[in-house]
Amino acid sequence: MGERFYGVQALRFAAATAVVAAHAVDLAGTRLGLETLAGNGPLADFGAVGVDVFFVISGFVIAMTTQGRSGLAAVGEFLWRRFRRVAPIYWLLSLPILIGMARGGTLGAEMATATFLFWPFSGLEMTFPALGPGWTLCFEMLFYAGFGLSLAGGRRVGWGLVGAYAVLLVAGFFVAAPVLRFWGAPIVLEFLLGVGIAGAWRSAPRWAGPWAVGLGLVGLGLTPAFGYGRIDGVEALNDPATGLARVLIWGLPGALVVFGAVRMERLDRATGRLGRAAAFMGDASYSIYLTHVLVVRALGRLFESGLVALPGDAVVALTVAASLAAGVTVHLWVERSLLKVMTPSPVGRGLERPRA
Repeated sequence: MGERFYGVQALRFAAATAVVAAHAVDLAGTRLGLETLAGNGPLADFGAVGVDVFFVISGFVIAMTTQGRSGLAAVGEFLWRRFRRVAPIYWLLSLPILIGMARGGTLGAEMATATFLFWPFSGLEMTFPALGPGWTLCFEMLFYAGFGLSLAGGRRVGWGLVGAYAVLLVAGFFVAAPVLRFWGAPIVLEFLLGVGIAGAWRSAPRWAGPWAVGLGLVGLGLTPAFGYGRIDGVEALNDPATGLARVLIWGLPGALVVFGAVRMERLDRATGRLGRAAAFMGDASYSIYLTHVLVVRALGRLFESGLVALPGDAVVALTVAASLAAGVTVHLWVERSLLKVMTPSPVGRGLERPRA
């Protein structure tokens, strides 16, 4: 196969930039008390939808890169590749915060567990890892583990796991328990939407692509206009009803956009400059996503010190630009180096074929 989905790569970059923008607006408006064009309404945190798009893309990419593979060897290769892609750079970027918290005596066992073991629910309320965006990686790792089991056991085991998840999801509405808040979290449905896209996009008519993108964008665009409740915050992770609302309000339209982008892809065309740029920024999106929190922290201290005074929208623009630059730098000089060091044996290098 060897497909390279440049539209999906562009979406990955757009999703990362949306999350960065939401945190930049929060820095300017909430932390510094400055006025911005986003204001204090739904538009201010709308960029959080980037996480939902990320999750759908993740489900699609994992399903595509493992098509036709099964057995213990494939499972081991899959889990190792996902671990080396996600964990080392995440732990490395978490170190400055972990060291600071350890020195200040504020690093607790629950946060350490969420950071290193990707288990965010030691209690009924979610414990965020030291590096804030790491909460999404907890669900990524959960999805990888379940998908790995389905690779090992085949289609029946896969459907069995989906059924078990459905039971946990429903039970979470009636019983408050940490394991149900995590394993039965509604937001896991967004990964499954991506898996569904991987199985359906080839058989869909080509005209369905633009329509899906249009409908998805309209659906997403209506939410800042009419409001979306509290689905952008931690309540969507602590309360199953709010979490399900997030999937319906952001996850489904996001999935339509991803499906449309995939169906509109012209895999038979040569790659131009725009495609190569999309591919590069998509590859850098993970570093951008992780690094921007450190940039926001640093700039926040700079602005609070009074050494630099800028209007709110200038703060947002500078924060976004600095975050993108820092993320690209980390991708080029740190993330790529870590991946090279941890490159698997030549036997398994064909696993991640569609590198979206």
